[in-house]
Amino acid sequence: MKKILLLAFCLASAQFVFSQEMANEGIFDSTWSAEEIESLERGEIVIRNIARMKRRSIKNGASPFVDEMIRDFEEVNPNYLAEIIYKMPAEKNESVIDQAVDIFSDISLYSEIVYTDEKKDKSTLLFPLVELKEREDSPGKIRIASHLRMDMLSEYDSELVIKSADDDFFFEQRNTTALKWRSITAVGAQKMVAGICCFKYEDSYYVYALGGIRAPRIPLVMGEIDRQFLGRIEDFTVFYIDRFEISRH
Repeated sequence: MKKILLLAFCLASAQFVFSQEMANEGIFDSTWSAEEIESLERGEIVIRNIARMKRRSIKNGASPFVDEMIRDFEEVNPNYLAEIIYKMPAEKNESVIDQAVDIFSDISLYSEIVYTDEKKDKSTLLFPLVELKEREDSPGKIRIASHLRMDMLSEYDSELVIKSADDDFFFEQRNTTALKWRSITAVGAQKMVAGICCFKYEDSYYVYALGGIRAPRIPLVMGEIDRQFLGRIEDFTVFYIDRFEISRH
């Protein structure tokens, strides 16, 4: 019994130390587990189901674009919410901001994203309909209006905004019309938002993203909605990060 208690204490202490190290970096709080931190340092994508903005781990001040994204998400106040974090060395990855602009401004890539439902052992296109309606380019900013359909839901319009600076990148997309499931409004206009920031901190680049929707939380189906919501976010994120040319050495 004493050995078990000692082991539990050691594991808890290790998690506390790792979490404090993350907090000491100045951009994240101490809610991370040791496993999540180890995954991040190995170059893996970390996805956290946080449900509410008050549970986000990134602090204000990480970058101006991160602060802007936080304000926008607090305005939407999603009740299905996930945060995604990815880290890479700054050395040899100086082109990452330019890459991000090129990759995320190519709306045609949406038609290539595949969502895999592992529980049902089924894969399908995440966006079976992708239409570019309008694009406006100006210094440091791109705005794209599109008409989309997500699998299982109705067609809808969206607006995508991309901003970039020397070591900062910002992507945000919102639905401008409602999404329906059959004849039922599943997500109201302006209530589904995806945001991605890429910024430099000390000797690393961080990709920090939020994906959220404001929708009814129905007790009998919340678990299934959460599962499919996180699965779509994961497949969307992995698809885009795989398109970057990233050096880890």
